[in-house]
This record gives sequence, C-alpha cells and structure tokens, in this order.
Amino acid sequence: MILRVALDAALTHILELTGLEAGWIYLRDERDQFILAARHRLPPALNYPGLAWQGECACQVACQTGQLREPSLIDCSRLRIAVGDKRGLSHHVSVELHDGLRTVGLLNLATSRWARLAIADQHLIAAIGHILGTAIAQARLYAEVSVRRGQERRALLSLSQELLGSDDLEPTLQRLLRIGTRLLDADACAFIEADEEGGRAILRACHGWELPSDQAWPMILDDEHPHLWYLPERSSQLPAETLQRLPPLLRRQNFQGHLAVPIELAGTPIGLLMVNTVSSRTFLDSEAELLGLLASQLAQLIDRERLHQAELARQRLERELDLASEIQASFLPDCCPLLPGWHIEAFYRAARRVGGDFYDFIETPPTASGHDPRFGIVIADVTDKGVPAALFMALSRTILRASAIDGRPPVAVLQRANRIILADSRAGLFVTCFYALLDPSTGLLTYANGGHNYPLLYQRATGQVTPLAAQGIVLGIIPDPQFTPGEIILEPGDVVLFYTDGITEAMNPQRELFGDERLSAVLRSVSHLSPREIVEAILQAVSAFVGDTPQADDMTMVVLKRV
Repeated sequence: MILRVALDAALTHILELTGLEAGWIYLRDERDQFILAARHRLPPALNYPGLAWQGECACQVACQTGQLREPSLIDCSRLRIAVGDKRGLSHHVSVELHDGLRTVGLLNLATSRWARLAIADQHLIAAIGHILGTAIAQARLYAEVSVRRGQERRALLSLSQELLGSDDLEPTLQRLLRIGTRLLDADACAFIEADEEGGRAILRACHGWELPSDQAWPMILDDEHPHLWYLPERSSQLPAETLQRLPPLLRRQNFQGHLAVPIELAGTPIGLLMVNTVSSRTFLDSEAELLGLLASQLAQLIDRERLHQAELARQRLERELDLASEIQASFLPDCCPLLPGWHIEAFYRAARRVGGDFYDFIETPPTASGHDPRFGIVIADVTDKGVPAALFMALSRTILRASAIDGRPPVAVLQRANRIILADSRAGLFVTCFYALLDPSTGLLTYANGGHNYPLLYQRATGQVTPLAAQGIVLGIIPDPQFTPGEIILEPGDVVLFYTDGITEAMNPQRELFGDERLSAVLRSVSHLSPREIVEAILQAVSAFVGDTPQADDMTMVVLKRV
C-alpha cells in the first residue's frame, strides 16, 4: 500500500516534468504477472477497471520478450480496443523499470503529440525509468527488511518470554542457538564458554555442528586458549583469516563465513556466541547487531542460571546451618542444675546461626574425704565466628568436660585441656575459658582463668561489685601456660555473673562499648532479683544501649546466686 501511494505521487511528478497527458505503471509480481499499480489522467475510455484492461497488451509482451531495453514508442493495444472518449490518444512510450538484476515493472506515458521519439525524450524517459526502477527495488527491499525485523522482534520476544519462564538451562540454550541459526540464515550457531580456571575453551552448546560420538559432553574446543583470541570478529573466509591454525574440532566443521560476539557478565567476558556458514559469506552490520541481541539474551540466561544455582547453594547452606545450630544446641545443657540453697540461670545467643561461645555444668564425684559432689561451671569463647568457631567450640567443650569430670582443681583442668587442644587442633583457633568449681555445702568457689573476661562478684555484705581476677592466657597457644588459682566463699545473697565479651563489647550507633562499668552498675542495681530476672535486666540494658545496631558477637551469661 505504501509503495502504491509513492508510485501515484511519482507518476504525477513525471507527467508534470515531461508535459505528457496520461500515464500508468505496472509492477511485476512473483508469478511474472504485470499488475496495474498507479495511473494518472487516463481518458474516459480507459477507466479502470474495465474490459480494456483485461489480458496482456503489446507493451507487456514487448517487455517479456526483451524488446524494451530502451524507451520505445508503441501502438497501444488497450487504447485500440477501448470504446469511448480516448482524447486522441493512440500511442505511448514504454520503458522497462529495472533494479539492476531483473525487471520490476513497466512505465507507460501517453500523448496525442507522438510522431516519433526524439533522442532527448529517449534519454529523459530512460533516466526516469532507471530512477523509478531503483526506487521500487529499494522500497521492496525496505519492506522485506521491515518484515524480517518484525519476525526477528517476535522471535526475540518469544525467546525472552521462554527465558523468563524456564527453569532448565540446557533446552532453553539449545533453542536460543536454533533461533540464532534461523534468524541469521546461517548453517550453525554455538556458545563457546571460557574456562578461566582450566585455561581452555569449552563447546557448551551448538546447533548445526558435526560432533564426534566418542567424546564426552561438553567438549573441549581449545585446551590452551579460553577466549579464542585468534578468531576474527567477522570473516568470509575463516580458515584464511584466523591468526593461527584452528583447533581440530572447529577445523573439522569446514566453516567459511563467521561472525562472533563476546558474552559478558558484569563487564567480564565469559565466552563467545558465534554463527557460521559452510560457504563464503560476509555478514552485515545489522546481522552483527542481531547476534549482539542474542548474546545479551544468552548472558541473561547464564546469569539467571548462576543466580539459581547460588540460591540452591544458599538453601543447602541454610539447611546445613539449621542442622549445625541444632547440633550445637545439643552440646549446651538442657537445663541448669538444681542445688539446694543456690539458684542458677544461663543464657546463650549466637550472633550468627552458629557461634563460638558455650557454657557447661559438670558434676564431679565425691572427694576422697567424703565431701558431697561439687559442680563445675564453664564459660568459654572461641576466637572466631560462624561454622569454624562452632566446630572448635564442640571440640573445646568435649575436652574441658573430659578434663574436669574427675574433680581435679581448676588450674589442673585448664592445663590438661590446653595440652589436648594443642595436640588436636590444626585450625589455628584459640579459646578463652573461665572454669570455677563450687562446693554447694560450704559456698567455696575455686577457679582458674584461661584468658577470659573476669566474672563479676556482687557481695551483699558490702554492696560492691568486684571482678574475680585470676591470671592466665588463652588455651591453645603455648604448651605450658601458668594459671593463677583463686578462691572465695560465697555468702547468702552473693551473686556471681559469668559472661563473654559479646555483652561488654556490644556497640551503640556512636561506636561506644557497653563496657564493664555499665555491666557492674546493672548487676548492682538488680542483685536482689532472681538469676533469671538478673539475666533479663542485663539483656534489656544492653538492648537499650545498642538500639538498632546489629549484634556483632555471641552473647553468653551464667548467673550463680546463693539464697
């Protein structure tokens, strides 16, 4: 329709330019039939449609038999048989419309003044025919390109929708390569993945390649160059224009025409998308642009797959961390011991799913002199976070329990645990530990410190809070550390707060630490409460201090009170 409108306008200008009276244009269709496409100022006897326009005419026969290589004056057979007012028209000059390769149409210009065709008229009409034929060819080519672009857009849209809805990479990747082969009218299409770690290029997927049946998939295309730097971006004779001998698998395909674009993720090249033909062919810029669009689709597909795999890995890790958290929780005591005259409360919260803090209660056997069983209290902190700390926590907890279960003094417990940790640990991790041994009947608390925070002692008699200071270094550093023993008699109303540095090093938005002084002040103010209420009060104070600042370390407390 657009072409016919353009031909109508062109014919009007041609008649004005030449001063002729009437004219019409035929277009030649795919069946070599001439179809009237434009007409202007026809006499009433030639009104269209009508009997005069049925069948072939002299000018069409002359064109088909090659007699219109030059503009020719023809006795018009349609005018001859027409009935009615012909306005004196009987002849027209006919010129073949040619696109350089084939006849695309026929231009007829009629006037009552024809006697013979002057040389100047021949040249003018020949030039008009040449220009008009070229314009028709370009218009048809533009229409074909528009149709093809529409097909490409529909194919790309369909492919995009399939990518969005697909959960399986391989079938979608193969479909993309098939579409690329069809849209670019090529013989083959392939995705070559760059394996940076292995230093090789891998044929990840292909369409139209001849592949050996005895090789595993995906196939190694080049075992030395992951990015195939020696291939040109575009070539009509690939074997002649490569910078080195082609790899055997690629050479086996006998490709000539070649076009390739890089596949990039976040600006990093990860491979090539390329199309090939077995015959010589020069790919156009528009085809390179189309392949670039397919490469962008492929990059999105690969990125989605990587994100999908990362999400699956994250979910597996989440399940493993849940299991690790359950296992770690099983290492902590189910409940606090019930001792006549004593109340004990414990609290533990990991900064991550699993942590490195732990506490434990250990019942030791009666002494040789017949005293009642004593209870060991352990609080410890591994110098790391997450899964490594959790694993080392399990090791340390087991070693400390095994070292203390026979009732030996706290200093001996830490010395023995240190030796075993040094012998068994190759991870370079350390653990701070405070171990206290309580005689419930007398209130005697003996203790030793392995580089841990000093517990805080509230004495009811004085109303003061003081640290249970005892010298000692972290377990797992040197073979024979020295630990200073300590002991104290706990009276009714006295409170001991064991804690890890996640409490005192909790940080507010101004990057200030909660600190020992604030913790001592809270303990002093709530010392009259039960151990559970003391724990809750400390947690509330820490929470109010840090606000919305994320917790950076595990928090553990054990509160011991004589009642």
